[in-house]
Amino acid sequence: MLAAGKGSRFDASGTRYKPVQALADRTPMVYAVCHTLLQHIAHVTVVCGPQEQAVHSALGDLPVRTVHCTEAHQGMSASLRCGVQSSPASVGWIIALSDMPFIRAETVSGVASRLRQGEQIIRPAYQGKPGHPVAFASKFRDQLLGITGDEGARTIIRRHPDALTVFTVNDPGCLIDIDTVEQLQRHGTGEQ
Repeated sequence: MLAAGKGSRFDASGTRYKPVQALADRTPMVYAVCHTLLQHIAHVTVVCGPQEQAVHSALGDLPVRTVHCTEAHQGMSASLRCGVQSSPASVGWIIALSDMPFIRAETVSGVASRLRQGEQIIRPAYQGKPGHPVAFASKFRDQLLGITGDEGARTIIRRHPDALTVFTVNDPGCLIDIDTVEQLQRHGTGEQ
């Protein structure tokens, strides 16, 4: 789970670190995402940047592993590479984002089960729009380790359209990311 970004659209001053901001029920976003992931994934690694201690505190006693990404300032791809390097996978990786706290457990289950069944790249879609989390089979390790910039793994998806499995979910939360304080206030209850 990626939680190392600066979140400059959320708070340009850098005083409010986005992943640890509370939802309406006072749950930090990073905690909400990890709690959902843990319902269907045995091992969750949280990739942190300079605010690792704040993330660690927000996670409380959740049984997750945190890793510090020293190159987080280089963008999402650096965080993704760090997560893949620090999490050897027998089957693959499910890439989740700390600013998407409204994804339902059933969506994570659908992604995880398809990965376990041998699908190569898995992505949920709500009303025809591609969502998150996205999974990659372990055969994509070298390509994941080679990504650069802030585009994340989209280039791999574009490069391998035949390997992509998209499945429909009844989960608007798979599309909602919190990029601004206003979005947190608007979506903070989880209502869409």
